[in-house]
Formats: sequence, structure tokens, C-alpha cells
Amino acid sequence: MSIDMEETNALDEIDSPPETRRAADALVDVLIEAGVEVVFGIPGGTIAPIYDALLDRPAIRVITTRHENMAMFAAAGYTRATGKLGVVLVTSGPGVINAMTGLASAHCDGLPVLLLAGEVPRRNQGKGALQDGGAHFLNIAAMARHICKLSLEVVDGAMMPTMVRRAIATALSGRRGPVVLTLPLDVSSANVVTTDVSIDVASRFVIAPAALEKVATRLRFSERRLIFAGSGVRMGDGAAQLLAFAERIQCPVMTTPKGKGVFPENHPLSLGVYGLGGHPSSSRYLEEGVDTLLAIGTSLGDLSTNGWSHQLQPRRSLIHVDIDAQQIGRSYTTEIAIVAPADQFLRELSAHVPIADAPRVFGLTRHDAAAFAAARTGLIAPQRALWELQQALPADTIFTCDSGEHFLFAVHYLESRLADGFIAMSGLGSMGSGIGGAVGAKLARPQRTVAAVCGDGGFAMCGTEVATAVVERLPIVFAVMNDQRLGMVELGHNALYGRAPEFGTGPLNITEMASALGAESIVIDTPGQILELAGHLQRLRGPIVLDVRIDPEVKMQKNGRFDALKKTAQNRPRYVN
Repeated sequence: MSIDMEETNALDEIDSPPETRRAADALVDVLIEAGVEVVFGIPGGTIAPIYDALLDRPAIRVITTRHENMAMFAAAGYTRATGKLGVVLVTSGPGVINAMTGLASAHCDGLPVLLLAGEVPRRNQGKGALQDGGAHFLNIAAMARHICKLSLEVVDGAMMPTMVRRAIATALSGRRGPVVLTLPLDVSSANVVTTDVSIDVASRFVIAPAALEKVATRLRFSERRLIFAGSGVRMGDGAAQLLAFAERIQCPVMTTPKGKGVFPENHPLSLGVYGLGGHPSSSRYLEEGVDTLLAIGTSLGDLSTNGWSHQLQPRRSLIHVDIDAQQIGRSYTTEIAIVAPADQFLRELSAHVPIADAPRVFGLTRHDAAAFAAARTGLIAPQRALWELQQALPADTIFTCDSGEHFLFAVHYLESRLADGFIAMSGLGSMGSGIGGAVGAKLARPQRTVAAVCGDGGFAMCGTEVATAVVERLPIVFAVMNDQRLGMVELGHNALYGRAPEFGTGPLNITEMASALGAESIVIDTPGQILELAGHLQRLRGPIVLDVRIDPEVKMQKNGRFDALKKTAQNRPRYVN
């Protein structure tokens, strides 16, 4: 019997010893396969094999942040700006524990971030090894399990590609969210035989035509109808579908604070934002009563609903649409519940409703007059500063913001016309998150201007991340709204109890701190200064920090959420000495 050459080569290939490679290299190849272009993190001994493998893959840009928590927020900003996977590398022990706040934030906001944490070798676990996070000591994998979609330790290098693919698929499927893999040093350093196994996951949602017809009927025959859109509308082409649908049926739209911008705020059908920092136009519409409310892409949480205001319970029908079934029915009585992505739902619903006969105008209340609010000499009103900042920057600027009194002003006074023009990680409400988020957003959208609006308290916590922007030559505008105190806490405490401790942030010289980090810095204390900087701010070669000395006496009006908190906080006996 004869064997041809092709068969001989095939047999030789089968008989030849299998090719081995380092597990860390296999992991990085999976990241490239998944389209990862940037990773954030801080190096350390146990994560060193991954960093070493990245030296051979220049396709992935490695960003070294100044803190692991900021690496998480930078990755979150990146994924919010692109919709792509964010990736973070940290070492064991304090490295991964430092990242936990950012991990919890990504979990609350539904952001797909892959956290890869080094771990001590398996043979050393449970023996008192330095920074041991294994199952027999700190048990990092179990610790993270409550604040992510998946948390596992990789115990076999040969399984590295499969485990990473599984983690990525989990992060990106259904309601998106963060995932964690811990990587023992001996596992990621091992030479292993790897297999090419694909476990790509595609989620498919089927919406019953009868349910769509029922929704269409409720909307068509309700005189007082309203769409309440959350940040989930940003997924896919949800924002475009929302605009088309609202115009099709001429229905007013309001957004959550985190969803700010998913519907253009200069549109005649826009009622602006409802919830923390919201607009009077949305509140007035609700006060007059609503027959049918379509809540889409929102969990109807605390900040979005003014402390679960009863105004959001419509007279006839609440329709709640979300990609995550766990978000539905938690706070309000829902007549129709649909589990689906916002863009798919709106696209399919459009076929069930006719085009409205005539356009309607609701209109967001303008705030230009309020933007010129007077402040004391040597200070500037926060709304005036924000108005000037938006006037001085291009119309497509991406603004990031985090927790603090400045958040209310930013939500209220910045006008968002683009779905990706406002990034706020308010699910957890972490101070300083917008600083790291701005770094990630600028790396994601280098052609766009990025401005971070933060408070002096958050800057004191996280301002060293400006150094990352300096090293990476990222022209970001950091506008620090400086009232020399933890304003939201101090004002809130005083409003609740009629007294408050002094929660000052001084002594803190923001301009000197920024200069020490290598950034340009300018003090802003009078109206007109930011406008005069317009040309300069649009020609930056690196970051600039604006120390905006705002008048602490200028306050935002408290809303229904605060009233609910006040009732709870004051329901206690007064201590008498």
C-alpha cells in the first residue's frame, strides 16, 4: 500500500510533539483577538508575566496609572466612550484590593471591565506568603464575587485562553458588567500546550409581537404619555432609535442623570433630566400627571427617581424595558415588563405605531440667565463657570463628572446634545471617578476634547492621576470646582440637622499640586476668565488644571430625594447632655 506525500505530511504533523508556549502569551493573544487596544494598571511581581508578554505586542497600549482604583475608573471611562471591553492589570494583595471600589462601581453601572489580578504561586498559598490572596487566606476571588458577574482563579495554564474568553463573553453579554480573573504566578509563567477553543456568546432577545402591540396601544391612546430614558439606551444604536421613535409618536422624553444626553437636550421634545440635579421642566410635566410612562434602560434607582418619587407611578400604565430582568418591578408597580436591549425594543416597537399627525413642542427650560448668577468678589458662581467652560470648548466635548455638589450643577447646567457627551459613574457615586474616567475617555476618543468636572475633595483624593495624563500627553481639561470643603456633605448635614462639622479640604493649593505633577494650572476666580482661555483650551498639548474658585454660598435647590432623606434622618431621638 502506498501513502502519498500529503498523507505523510499530515501523519508527521500528528506525530510531532505539540508546540508549547507561556500561558501569559496565550492570554495576551486572546486580548488582541478580542480587539483590546489599551490596558490600564499598575505593575507588580505576580502580574509581571502579563506585562512581559505585552512587551512583544505593541498593538496594545499599556497605561500605567497612579493608583489601581483610578485604573478601574479609566477603563470604565474607556468602555463608556467606546462600548468596548476595558482591561485592568493589577498585582496581588493590596493591588487588587485597591481596585475593589472601581470594580463595584463598574458592577453598579453595568460596565464591561476585565480585571486581571496577579496572585502568589499556588505552592505558597496558605503559608503566610506576602500578599497571598488565595482561597486559603484573603480569598480574593470570593471577595470580588459579590461585585462582579464572574470571579475565578485560573489554576491551569493550559486553560488560560478558554478562561479569558469565557470572562470576556460574560462581561459583554446580557446586562454588561465587570469580571475578575486571578492569575497565580506559576500558572501565568508556565509553558503549556494551549488549545484553540472558541466560546463566543451571542445573546438573542425575542420580544412577543403581542407585547409590542400592547405597548403601542397604551402609548397611542394616552394623552399624557412620557418616555423616561436611562443610560442603557446608549448601548448599540439606542440613542438614534430613541430619537426616531420619540419624533415618530411626538412623545416628550426625560432622562436619568446618568442617561443625560441619550436624548438631545436642545430638542423640542426634551424635558431634560429628572432626578438628582434635574430640570424643572421634567418635574412640572410629572406634577400635571402622566397616564402612561415608558421607562427604558433605567433601573429606576434612588438618584434617577428623586428618592422613588410617587410622581413616577402613572395613572394607568408603567411600561418598564431593561436588558436585565432583575431591574424590573423593584420599586414601582409595572403593568408591562419587557426584557430586551433598548435599541431592539424601540426598533421593533416603531413598526406598531403610526406617525403622529403634527409636531409637538415641550422644550427644556433654558438656564442662560441663571448662568450669569452673581457671586461675591473674587469668586465665580459654579453655574457661570460651567456655562463658560461649555462655551469655550468644542460642541462635541466629552464631559466627565463624579460625586459631589458639582455633580448637581453639571447635570443641571451643562447642555448635552450627544449620547456620549456626558460620562458619570453615579451607580456607586465614588468621588474622583471622573478624573480617571477622563483619562480613559481621552484614550478612547483622542480626536475629541475631554473635560473632567470634579470637586476639590475628589481632586485631593485622586488628583495625582493628572500625572498619568502628563506622561501620556493627554490634553484633558480638569476643572476643579473649588469651594474649599466637602460641599455636598457639609451642606447636606447642615440642611438635615441645622448644624454641621466643618468638612474643609484645606490646606490644599491646587495649582501648586498640578504644577508638581507636571501640568499647567490656572486660577479662575472671576467671570470671563474661562471664556478668555477658549483658544488656549482648544490647542492644548497636555493636561491643564483649572482651579475654579467658586462661591460656596451659591447653592442648588434641593429636590424630592433630599426631602425623603430628611424624613429618615430626623426620625430619631435628640441626644441631650
